Amino acid sequence: MNIYDLPKALRHEGGLSRRLFLAYAASLSSIPLLSHYGSATTSHDLTKDPFTLGVASGDPDHESVILWTRLAPKPLEPGGGMPKTPVEVYWEIAEDNSFKKIVQSGKVNATPELGHSLHIEPRNLKPDHWYFYRFKSCDAVSPVGRTRTLPAPDASPDKLRFAVTSCQNFEQGLFTAYHQMAADKPDFVFHLGDYIYEYAGVNGKVRTHQGPETESLDQYRIRY
Repeated sequence: MNIYDLPKALRHEGGLSRRLFLAYAASLSSIPLLSHYGSATTSHDLTKDPFTLGVASGDPDHESVILWTRLAPKPLEPGGGMPKTPVEVYWEIAEDNSFKKIVQSGKVNATPELGHSLHIEPRNLKPDHWYFYRFKSCDAVSPVGRTRTLPAPDASPDKLRFAVTSCQNFEQGLFTAYHQMAADKPDFVFHLGDYIYEYAGVNGKVRTHQGPETESLDQYRIRY
C-alpha cells in the first residue's frame, strides 16, 4: 500500500466518506461543497472578524484537497453572530503565501442552513505540492492556511511519516502533544476522534466546558 492508497482505503473500507467525516468534525448535518441557497448578501454589519475560527484543510488526494472555514464573528453565540441570510465568500488557492501565483479561485455562498460553514474542493492540482489558501468576505480576510496534495498514484516516496491522535478533551488539557507532533513534521495526521465531548463542565478540571450538556445543533456548534 502506498501513500495514495491510505486515504482511499479509509474512505471505502472504513465506510466513512470524506464529506461525512468533515460534516461530523464541523457538527453539521450535511455539507454540499458549493452551496447556493437564494441570493447572497455581499455587505452586512460585521463589527468583528468573521474568521475567528480560522481555516483548515484535509483529506487530500494527488490532485485535490478540501478547504474549510466558517463565518462566526461571535462563535460562542447561537448562529455564530451571523445574519440569517446567505453571505458571499471569495476563496483563493495559490502556490505562494503572497498570492501572486493564484492557481484557482471562486465565489460561494455561506448559508445559515450550514452554520455559514464552507467546504471547498479545488481540483486538478499538482501532485505532492504545497499550496496556500485563504477566504475573503466583505472587507475581512481569513488567516492564510497551508496544505499539501499527495504524491501521484504511481509514485514511490522514499519515506513516509504520519501521526495518530484521538480523544482530545478540552477539559483535560494535554494539548502540548500537538506541538511535538508539528515539530516532527508528519506527512499526514490521522485523527481518530473524539473531537469534542457532549457532557456539561466538571469542576476541578484544567478548564471547563461552557454551558449544559449539548443536545441541540446550536449547542454542538458552540461546543465544537
